[in-house]
Amino acid sequence: MPALLGVVLVMFSLESRPRPLPQGLAADVLFEGEQAAAEARRIAAEHPDRTAGSAGDRAVADELGAAFRASGFAVERQRFDHDGDELVNVIGRRAGRSRKQVVVIAARDATGVPDAAGRAADTAALIEIARVLEGRPSRKTLILASVDGSALGDVGTARLLDEIDGPDLVDGVLVVSGLGAEPREPAAIVPWSNDATRAGIGLERTVAESLRQELEPPAAAASPAGQLARLAFPLGIGAQGVLLAEGYDALRISGDGELSDGAAGAAVSEDRLGALGRATLRTITALDQGPAPEHGPRTYVTVAGQVMPGWVLVVLAGTLILPALAAGIDAFARARRRQAPVGPWLLWIAGGLAPFAIGYGFAHLLALFGATPEPPPGPGAPGPYPPHGP
Repeated sequence: MPALLGVVLVMFSLESRPRPLPQGLAADVLFEGEQAAAEARRIAAEHPDRTAGSAGDRAVADELGAAFRASGFAVERQRFDHDGDELVNVIGRRAGRSRKQVVVIAARDATGVPDAAGRAADTAALIEIARVLEGRPSRKTLILASVDGSALGDVGTARLLDEIDGPDLVDGVLVVSGLGAEPREPAAIVPWSNDATRAGIGLERTVAESLRQELEPPAAAASPAGQLARLAFPLGIGAQGVLLAEGYDALRISGDGELSDGAAGAAVSEDRLGALGRATLRTITALDQGPAPEHGPRTYVTVAGQVMPGWVLVVLAGTLILPALAAGIDAFARARRRQAPVGPWLLWIAGGLAPFAIGYGFAHLLALFGATPEPPPGPGAPGPYPPHGP
Protein backbone atom coordinates (compact mmCIF):
# COMPACT_ATOMS: atom_id res chain seq x y z
CA MET A 1 0.00 0.00 0.00
CA PRO A 2 2.74 2.58 0.74
CA ALA A 3 4.37 1.78 -2.60
CA LEU A 4 1.06 2.21 -4.39
CA LEU A 5 0.56 5.57 -2.70
CA GLY A 6 4.10 6.55 -3.72
CA VAL A 7 3.36 5.78 -7.38
CA VAL A 8 0.16 7.86 -7.20
CA LEU A 9 2.16 10.72 -5.66
CA VAL A 10 4.64 10.56 -8.54
CA MET A 11 1.82 10.77 -11.08
CA PHE A 12 0.46 13.98 -9.51
CA SER A 13 3.83 15.64 -8.82
CA LEU A 14 5.00 16.29 -12.39
CA GLU A 15 5.71 19.97 -13.09
CA SER A 16 6.10 22.01 -16.25
CA ARG A 17 9.66 22.86 -17.27
CA PRO A 18 10.87 26.45 -16.79
CA ARG A 19 11.06 28.34 -20.07
CA PRO A 20 14.35 29.35 -21.73
CA LEU A 21 15.46 32.95 -21.85
CA PRO A 22 14.67 34.77 -25.11
CA GLN A 23 17.42 34.92 -27.69
CA GLY A 24 18.59 38.49 -28.27
CA LEU A 25 21.91 38.42 -30.11
CA ALA A 26 22.32 41.46 -32.35
CA ALA A 27 22.71 40.72 -36.04
CA ASP A 28 26.00 42.60 -36.28
CA VAL A 29 27.68 40.58 -33.54
CA LEU A 30 29.67 37.84 -35.24
CA PHE A 31 32.02 35.26 -33.84
CA GLU A 32 34.60 34.65 -36.59
CA GLY A 33 35.22 30.91 -36.73
CA GLU A 34 38.01 31.31 -39.29
CA GLN A 35 39.85 33.85 -37.15
CA ALA A 36 39.44 31.76 -33.98
CA ALA A 37 40.64 28.63 -35.79
CA ALA A 38 43.74 30.45 -37.04
CA GLU A 39 44.48 31.58 -33.48
CA ALA A 40 44.04 28.01 -32.20
CA ARG A 41 46.49 26.67 -34.81
CA ARG A 42 49.00 29.38 -33.88
CA ILE A 43 48.78 28.51 -30.19
CA ALA A 44 49.25 24.81 -30.92
CA ALA A 45 52.18 25.45 -33.26
CA GLU A 46 54.08 27.94 -31.10
CA HIS A 47 53.34 26.22 -27.79
CA PRO A 48 52.79 22.52 -28.51
CA ASP A 49 53.42 21.43 -24.90
CA ARG A 50 50.87 23.20 -22.71
CA THR A 51 50.56 20.72 -19.90
CA ALA A 52 49.69 22.24 -16.52
CA GLY A 53 52.57 24.30 -15.15
CA SER A 54 54.73 24.04 -18.28
CA ALA A 55 56.48 26.95 -20.00
CA GLY A 56 54.02 26.77 -22.90
CA ASP A 57 51.10 26.92 -20.50
CA ARG A 58 52.50 30.07 -18.84
CA ALA A 59 53.30 31.67 -22.21
CA VAL A 60 49.72 31.24 -23.41
CA ALA A 61 48.52 32.71 -20.12
CA ASP A 62 50.58 35.84 -20.82
CA GLU A 63 49.20 36.12 -24.36
CA LEU A 64 45.66 35.64 -23.11
CA GLY A 65 46.05 38.39 -20.53
CA ALA A 66 47.29 40.79 -23.21
CA ALA A 67 44.35 39.91 -25.48
CA PHE A 68 41.85 40.51 -22.68
CA ARG A 69 43.39 43.92 -21.93
CA ALA A 70 43.26 44.88 -25.60
CA SER A 71 39.52 44.13 -25.57
CA GLY A 72 38.84 46.34 -22.57
CA PHE A 73 38.78 43.73 -19.79
CA ALA A 74 40.52 44.21 -16.47
CA VAL A 75 42.92 41.29 -16.09
CA GLU A 76 43.84 39.40 -12.95
CA ARG A 77 46.35 36.55 -12.68
CA GLN A 78 45.55 34.10 -9.91
CA ARG A 79 48.67 32.08 -9.05
CA PHE A 80 48.60 28.91 -6.97
CA ASP A 81 50.67 25.77 -6.37
CA HIS A 82 49.67 22.18 -6.93
CA ASP A 83 52.02 19.28 -6.21
CA GLY A 84 55.02 21.60 -6.53
CA ASP A 85 53.92 23.12 -9.86
CA GLU A 86 53.07 26.80 -10.20
CA LEU A 87 49.75 27.18 -11.98
CA VAL A 88 47.89 30.32 -12.97
CA ASN A 89 44.32 31.30 -13.80
CA VAL A 90 43.80 34.29 -16.08
CA ILE A 91 40.61 36.21 -15.31
CA GLY A 92 39.21 38.96 -17.52
CA ARG A 93 36.53 41.09 -15.86
CA ARG A 94 34.34 43.84 -17.28
CA ALA A 95 31.91 45.61 -14.99
CA GLY A 96 28.30 46.11 -16.02
CA ARG A 97 25.47 48.23 -14.67
CA SER A 98 24.45 45.44 -12.31
CA ARG A 99 26.38 43.45 -9.70
CA LYS A 100 25.01 40.28 -11.25
CA GLN A 101 27.60 38.26 -13.14
CA VAL A 102 27.84 35.98 -16.16
CA VAL A 103 30.92 33.73 -16.18
CA VAL A 104 32.52 31.87 -19.10
CA ILE A 105 35.24 29.30 -18.32
CA ALA A 106 37.62 27.45 -20.60
CA ALA A 107 40.52 25.18 -19.64
CA ARG A 108 43.94 26.24 -20.92
CA ASP A 109 46.24 23.34 -19.99
CA ALA A 110 46.38 20.66 -22.68
CA THR A 111 46.12 16.94 -22.09
CA GLY A 112 48.19 16.07 -25.19
CA VAL A 113 50.41 17.48 -27.89
CA PRO A 114 49.55 19.63 -29.79
CA ASP A 115 45.81 19.58 -28.89
CA ALA A 116 44.72 22.24 -31.36
CA ALA A 117 41.04 21.27 -31.61
CA GLY A 118 40.67 20.98 -27.83
CA ARG A 119 42.16 23.39 -25.32
CA ALA A 120 43.82 25.62 -27.93
CA ALA A 121 40.47 26.12 -29.69
CA ASP A 122 38.74 26.80 -26.36
CA THR A 123 41.37 29.42 -25.48
CA ALA A 124 41.04 31.01 -28.92
CA ALA A 125 37.26 31.09 -28.41
CA LEU A 126 37.73 33.12 -25.21
CA ILE A 127 39.92 35.60 -27.10
CA GLU A 128 37.35 35.88 -29.89
CA ILE A 129 34.47 36.34 -27.43
CA ALA A 130 36.41 39.15 -25.73
CA ARG A 131 37.04 40.77 -29.13
CA VAL A 132 33.36 40.60 -30.09
CA LEU A 133 32.26 42.10 -26.77
CA GLU A 134 34.82 44.94 -26.97
CA GLY A 135 33.13 48.29 -26.58
CA ARG A 136 29.64 46.82 -26.19
CA PRO A 137 27.93 47.84 -22.94
CA SER A 138 26.48 45.07 -20.82
CA ARG A 139 23.90 45.01 -18.06
CA LYS A 140 25.80 42.48 -15.97
CA THR A 141 29.44 42.01 -15.10
CA LEU A 142 31.13 39.66 -17.59
CA ILE A 143 33.93 37.35 -16.45
CA LEU A 144 36.06 35.34 -18.88
CA ALA A 145 38.27 32.84 -17.07
CA SER A 146 41.05 30.67 -18.48
CA VAL A 147 41.70 28.05 -15.81
CA ASP A 148 44.79 25.93 -15.29
CA GLY A 149 45.09 22.40 -13.93
CA SER A 150 41.90 21.05 -15.49
CA ALA A 151 43.63 17.77 -16.34
CA LEU A 152 44.60 17.43 -12.67
CA GLY A 153 41.01 17.27 -11.48
CA ASP A 154 39.82 20.84 -12.18
CA VAL A 155 42.03 22.34 -9.47
CA GLY A 156 42.00 25.69 -11.29
CA THR A 157 38.21 25.85 -11.23
CA ALA A 158 38.19 25.20 -7.49
CA ARG A 159 40.66 28.08 -6.99
CA LEU A 160 38.61 30.34 -9.28
CA LEU A 161 35.75 30.21 -6.77
CA ASP A 162 37.84 32.48 -4.53
CA GLU A 163 37.76 35.23 -7.17
CA ILE A 164 34.10 35.24 -8.21
CA ASP A 165 31.15 36.19 -6.08
CA GLY A 166 28.84 33.60 -4.57
CA PRO A 167 26.01 31.77 -6.33
CA ASP A 168 23.50 34.49 -5.39
CA LEU A 169 25.27 37.04 -7.61
CA VAL A 170 26.18 34.72 -10.52
CA ASP A 171 23.25 34.25 -12.91
CA GLY A 172 24.96 31.53 -14.92
CA VAL A 173 28.29 29.87 -15.66
CA LEU A 174 29.13 28.49 -19.11
CA VAL A 175 32.02 26.05 -19.44
CA VAL A 176 33.26 25.37 -22.98
CA SER A 177 35.34 22.38 -24.11
CA GLY A 178 36.34 20.82 -27.41
CA LEU A 179 34.79 23.61 -29.49
CA GLY A 180 37.06 22.97 -32.47
CA ALA A 181 36.52 19.22 -32.73
CA GLU A 182 35.33 17.68 -35.99
CA PRO A 183 31.53 17.22 -35.96
CA ARG A 184 31.56 13.42 -35.68
CA GLU A 185 28.74 13.59 -33.12
CA PRO A 186 26.23 16.25 -32.02
CA ALA A 187 27.37 18.88 -29.59
CA ALA A 188 26.70 17.90 -26.00
CA ILE A 189 25.18 19.85 -23.12
CA VAL A 190 26.70 18.44 -19.94
CA PRO A 191 24.59 19.34 -16.85
CA TRP A 192 25.93 16.70 -14.43
CA SER A 193 27.40 17.43 -11.03
CA ASN A 194 29.45 15.58 -8.45
CA ASP A 195 26.43 15.40 -6.18
CA ALA A 196 22.70 14.97 -6.75
CA THR A 197 22.15 18.51 -8.09
CA ARG A 198 21.94 19.34 -11.79
CA ALA A 199 22.19 22.44 -13.93
CA GLY A 200 19.11 24.62 -13.89
CA ILE A 201 16.41 23.74 -16.40
CA GLY A 202 16.09 27.34 -17.59
CA LEU A 203 19.83 27.60 -18.30
CA GLU A 204 19.93 24.22 -20.03
CA ARG A 205 16.98 25.08 -22.27
CA THR A 206 18.51 28.48 -23.09
CA VAL A 207 21.75 26.83 -24.20
CA ALA A 208 19.80 24.23 -26.20
CA GLU A 209 17.91 27.01 -28.00
CA SER A 210 21.17 28.86 -28.75
CA LEU A 211 22.67 25.68 -30.21
CA ARG A 212 19.53 25.10 -32.28
CA GLN A 213 19.93 28.56 -33.80
CA GLU A 214 23.48 27.83 -34.98
CA LEU A 215 23.79 24.11 -35.77
CA GLU A 216 22.06 20.79 -35.51
CA PRO A 217 20.31 20.12 -32.18
CA PRO A 218 22.50 18.88 -29.34
CA ALA A 219 22.61 15.26 -28.26
CA ALA A 220 19.34 13.88 -26.98
CA ALA A 221 18.72 14.16 -23.28
CA ALA A 222 19.34 11.15 -21.09
CA SER A 223 16.44 8.75 -20.60
CA PRO A 224 14.62 8.71 -17.23
CA ALA A 225 16.48 5.51 -16.34
CA GLY A 226 19.78 7.13 -17.28
CA GLN A 227 18.98 10.19 -15.18
CA LEU A 228 18.17 7.97 -12.19
CA ALA A 229 21.51 6.23 -12.65
CA ARG A 230 23.21 9.65 -12.67
CA LEU A 231 21.55 10.52 -9.38
CA ALA A 232 22.57 7.18 -7.88
CA PHE A 233 26.20 7.52 -9.02
CA PRO A 234 26.84 11.28 -9.38
CA LEU A 235 29.89 11.95 -11.53
CA GLY A 236 30.38 15.27 -13.28
CA ILE A 237 33.48 15.33 -15.46
CA GLY A 238 34.43 18.91 -16.23
CA ALA A 239 34.45 22.25 -14.44
CA GLN A 240 30.66 22.36 -14.25
CA GLY A 241 30.73 19.42 -11.84
CA VAL A 242 32.81 21.39 -9.33
CA LEU A 243 30.67 24.52 -9.73
CA LEU A 244 27.33 22.76 -9.39
CA ALA A 245 28.46 21.04 -6.21
CA GLU A 246 29.22 24.52 -4.79
CA GLY A 247 25.75 25.85 -5.61
CA TYR A 248 26.44 27.67 -8.91
CA ASP A 249 24.10 27.27 -11.89
CA ALA A 250 26.57 25.94 -14.46
CA LEU A 251 26.77 23.62 -17.42
CA ARG A 252 29.28 22.67 -20.09
CA ILE A 253 29.01 23.09 -23.87
CA SER A 254 31.16 20.38 -25.42
CA GLY A 255 31.97 19.90 -29.07
CA ASP A 256 33.48 16.43 -28.59
CA GLY A 257 31.16 14.63 -26.21
CA GLU A 258 30.79 14.45 -22.47
CA LEU A 259 34.29 13.09 -21.85
CA SER A 260 35.86 15.72 -24.13
CA ASP A 261 38.58 13.24 -25.02
CA GLY A 262 39.23 14.04 -28.69
CA ALA A 263 42.54 13.06 -30.28
CA ALA A 264 45.36 15.50 -29.52
CA GLY A 265 46.46 15.70 -33.15
CA ALA A 266 42.99 16.35 -34.61
CA ALA A 267 42.59 19.30 -36.96
CA VAL A 268 40.52 22.34 -36.02
CA SER A 269 37.09 22.55 -37.66
CA GLU A 270 36.46 26.21 -38.54
CA ASP A 271 32.74 25.70 -39.10
CA ARG A 272 32.26 23.80 -35.87
CA LEU A 273 34.27 26.31 -33.85
CA GLY A 274 32.38 29.22 -35.40
CA ALA A 275 28.96 27.66 -34.78
CA LEU A 276 29.66 26.68 -31.18
CA GLY A 277 31.31 30.04 -30.52
CA ARG A 278 28.25 31.91 -31.81
CA ALA A 279 25.97 29.65 -29.76
CA THR A 280 28.02 30.47 -26.66
CA LEU A 281 27.84 34.16 -27.53
CA ARG A 282 24.06 33.88 -27.95
CA THR A 283 23.74 32.38 -24.49
CA ILE A 284 25.97 35.09 -22.97
CA THR A 285 23.75 37.75 -24.55
CA ALA A 286 20.55 36.07 -23.34
CA LEU A 287 21.93 35.82 -19.79
CA ASP A 288 23.11 39.43 -19.88
CA GLN A 289 19.90 40.95 -21.23
CA GLY A 290 17.39 38.83 -19.32
CA PRO A 291 16.76 37.87 -15.71
CA ALA A 292 18.44 34.94 -14.06
CA PRO A 293 17.14 31.75 -15.71
CA GLU A 294 14.65 29.85 -13.60
CA HIS A 295 16.38 26.88 -12.06
CA GLY A 296 13.52 24.59 -11.10
CA PRO A 297 14.21 21.85 -8.53
CA ARG A 298 17.83 21.36 -7.48
CA THR A 299 17.44 17.61 -8.03
CA TYR A 300 15.05 16.34 -10.67
CA VAL A 301 14.32 13.88 -13.46
CA THR A 302 12.60 14.91 -16.70
CA VAL A 303 9.92 12.59 -18.08
CA ALA A 304 8.01 13.31 -21.31
CA GLY A 305 8.74 17.02 -21.14
CA GLN A 306 7.72 17.23 -17.47
CA VAL A 307 9.84 17.59 -14.33
CA MET A 308 9.79 15.18 -11.41
CA PRO A 309 11.32 16.83 -8.30
CA GLY A 310 13.93 14.99 -6.32
CA TRP A 311 11.89 14.84 -3.10
CA VAL A 312 9.30 12.72 -4.91
CA LEU A 313 12.01 10.24 -5.85
CA VAL A 314 13.04 10.05 -2.18
CA VAL A 315 9.46 9.32 -1.12
CA LEU A 316 9.01 6.74 -3.87
CA ALA A 317 12.28 5.00 -2.99
CA GLY A 318 11.30 4.90 0.68
CA THR A 319 7.89 3.41 -0.03
CA LEU A 320 9.44 0.77 -2.30
CA ILE A 321 11.93 -0.18 0.43
CA LEU A 322 9.26 -0.47 3.14
CA PRO A 323 7.73 -3.79 1.93
CA ALA A 324 11.12 -5.50 1.78
CA LEU A 325 12.05 -4.07 5.19
CA ALA A 326 8.78 -5.25 6.72
CA ALA A 327 9.18 -8.71 5.20
CA GLY A 328 12.75 -8.96 6.51
CA ILE A 329 11.73 -7.99 10.05
CA ASP A 330 8.82 -10.43 9.96
CA ALA A 331 11.07 -13.26 8.71
CA PHE A 332 13.58 -12.57 11.48
CA ALA A 333 10.81 -12.61 14.09
CA ARG A 334 9.40 -15.89 12.71
CA ALA A 335 12.84 -17.50 12.79
CA ARG A 336 13.31 -16.43 16.41
CA ARG A 337 9.88 -17.77 17.43
CA ARG A 338 10.65 -21.12 15.80
CA GLN A 339 14.08 -21.15 17.50
CA ALA A 340 15.93 -21.39 14.18
CA PRO A 341 19.66 -20.60 14.45
CA VAL A 342 19.98 -16.90 13.58
CA GLY A 343 23.25 -16.01 15.30
CA PRO A 344 25.58 -17.97 12.95
CA TRP A 345 24.09 -16.28 9.90
CA LEU A 346 24.47 -12.84 11.45
CA LEU A 347 28.11 -13.67 12.13
CA TRP A 348 28.46 -14.87 8.53
CA ILE A 349 27.11 -11.53 7.24
CA ALA A 350 29.37 -9.60 9.63
CA GLY A 351 32.37 -11.62 8.44
CA GLY A 352 31.60 -10.72 4.84
CA LEU A 353 31.36 -7.02 5.70
CA ALA A 354 34.42 -6.92 7.92
CA PRO A 355 37.12 -6.69 5.18
CA PHE A 356 35.38 -3.72 3.57
CA ALA A 357 34.89 -1.97 6.91
CA ILE A 358 38.55 -2.56 7.83
CA GLY A 359 39.74 -1.27 4.46
CA TYR A 360 37.52 1.80 4.74
CA GLY A 361 38.80 2.55 8.23
CA PHE A 362 42.43 2.00 7.17
CA ALA A 363 42.02 4.43 4.28
CA HIS A 364 40.67 7.09 6.64
CA LEU A 365 43.57 6.42 9.02
CA LEU A 366 46.09 6.96 6.21
CA ALA A 367 44.39 10.21 5.23
CA LEU A 368 44.33 11.34 8.87
CA PHE A 369 48.13 11.01 9.11
CA GLY A 370 48.72 12.63 5.71
CA ALA A 371 49.92 9.45 3.99
CA THR A 372 47.59 9.93 0.99
CA PRO A 373 47.42 12.88 -1.43
CA GLU A 374 44.53 15.30 -1.30
CA PRO A 375 41.73 14.24 -3.65
CA PRO A 376 41.15 16.56 -6.61
CA PRO A 377 38.03 18.76 -6.65
CA GLY A 378 36.58 16.77 -9.54
CA PRO A 379 37.08 13.48 -11.36
CA GLY A 380 39.43 13.40 -14.31
CA ALA A 381 38.43 12.15 -17.74
CA PRO A 382 39.61 8.57 -18.32
CA GLY A 383 41.45 9.40 -21.57
CA PRO A 384 44.57 11.09 -20.07
CA TYR A 385 44.73 8.56 -17.23
CA PRO A 386 44.12 5.06 -18.59
CA PRO A 387 43.94 2.31 -15.95
CA HIS A 388 47.02 0.17 -15.44
CA GLY A 389 48.30 -2.42 -13.00
CA PRO A 390 49.87 -0.19 -10.31
